[in-house]
Amino acid sequence: MVFLNISRKPGSAAVLALMVWGVSFFLHFFWEMAQVPFFVGMAEARHWDVVWLCTRATFGDANIAFGAYTMAACLSRDWFWVAKSWSRSTLLLYLCVGLIVTIVFEYWATGEGQRWSYSERMPELAGTGIGILPLAQWVVLPVLLAYSTRWMFLGWLVSKREEVSIQSIFGMK
Repeated sequence: MVFLNISRKPGSAAVLALMVWGVSFFLHFFWEMAQVPFFVGMAEARHWDVVWLCTRATFGDANIAFGAYTMAACLSRDWFWVAKSWSRSTLLLYLCVGLIVTIVFEYWATGEGQRWSYSERMPELAGTGIGILPLAQWVVLPVLLAYSTRWMFLGWLVSKREEVSIQSIFGMK
């Protein structure tokens, strides 16, 4: 793979941030909608009420994912870690942050917070009352997010390089 000097590309940090958050939003929204039958009352609710609830949950998920990405970037001291070879510690921190936040939030939301309840269809982690699907969400989706974002960001870098080459050929700035 060819890596450009990422840190010197104008706006590359902002582009990567938007990609991380945007791809995360898309993946989490799909997952939230797929989980509908596993929560009490959601399968019977009006369609737009479900879409709205899942959208609100997805904003939280995307923010958690972005926070996990940012913490991994701080650990690795590299905002662009996803576009390079991943160290185990960086990837582990990235995965664990989202998983830990989910465990704490699910435990609170299904208990004292009374935000939602699982239907009888939701498999639960023994002894915790925490749903397996929300936990799986924070194992599967961060990996998909990392690979998807890496692919998109490297593609963006290549397109910017080609744009610069075309501009230089035609004498444009």
